[in-house]
Amino acid sequence: MKTAKSRPNARIATLSQVAKKAGVHPVTASRALQNDERVALATREEIQRIAREMNYTPSSAARALVMGRTETIAVATGSISEHYYANILHLMEAELTASNYKMLMLRSRDIESDLLSIVSTNAVDGVIAIDAFPSISDLVRSNNHRMLPCVYVGYANPDWEELSSIVDTVKVDLAPAVRQAVQIMLDEGCKRIAYVAGDGNMASEAEVRSGVYQKMMGASGHCSEVLNLEINTYTSNHHVVRDRFKAYVRRHGHPDGILCQNDEVAISVYRALLDLGLRIPQDVRLVGCDGLDYMDYFDPPLSTIVQPAQEMCALAWRFLRRRIENPSLPHQLATLRAALKIRPSLAAAAPIE
Repeated sequence: MKTAKSRPNARIATLSQVAKKAGVHPVTASRALQNDERVALATREEIQRIAREMNYTPSSAARALVMGRTETIAVATGSISEHYYANILHLMEAELTASNYKMLMLRSRDIESDLLSIVSTNAVDGVIAIDAFPSISDLVRSNNHRMLPCVYVGYANPDWEELSSIVDTVKVDLAPAVRQAVQIMLDEGCKRIAYVAGDGNMASEAEVRSGVYQKMMGASGHCSEVLNLEINTYTSNHHVVRDRFKAYVRRHGHPDGILCQNDEVAISVYRALLDLGLRIPQDVRLVGCDGLDYMDYFDPPLSTIVQPAQEMCALAWRFLRRRIENPSLPHQLATLRAALKIRPSLAAAAPIE
């Protein structure tokens, strides 16, 4: 005797039919078929057995209709050509996958338009925006503060206070680590410390790294030297950063201490300094920012301000999931601190890992 599964024209059961035969609500059936532990083990096993017998094939569209959710989260972030953002997406996807959610990556040249589209079509259950402040700010304003559950993750922005009362936020405080890095350079006798950025926004005093640096230089009686390489957000264009920095040094001489916008810039500056015959840290002390894992593999190992990426992603998903489950929750806000990893590029006596 042929089973329903072996018959080529066997009718495929729906989730509602599986739920009806099991005597449960479709939501319970959907959760059981995803092995959700909120459903008792015996009930899960029984519903899964019935689904197999009825030749049930899960449908994400049908499940979304039943559950009122797509179990998909949009993640907006910076350019994935940068290792930092690629790693963030990897960590974020791992968090979502562990909860049986899917990730929709938003990384086009028009994130604002993409966000508006997915919000208007209810294509996702929520949004996590990592260092995508303008996108989220515009989205909030365009929707008159009515929008999908959203969490913003990133360093403080000048307009952050305005948005923080509307959007759940995981804030990363870079300021203490930046102060520590600049102070070490001053203590080591640096007289000409420069800050190297990829564009005007990152070079602006309103940006936390640039702002802290400029205030410390003024307070210590030294001149600020902010170098804007004008490469926009694509700091992973290492050859461009390298060539422009070398051209700058040939015209103006070299600083004896350098704080870089991120590790991608620091790597390019490192290579440029070696090309010019300069020694690190004897001639120039160098610090990056982000905490890329391969900064330790240079000679000398490169110092960096480490952002707590794993904790950022876990906390962002925790906040968003709570908001999805309970839209009326009080505003959620957490502040994480970045930490300076001191290596020989900053202080010659620093231990080599």
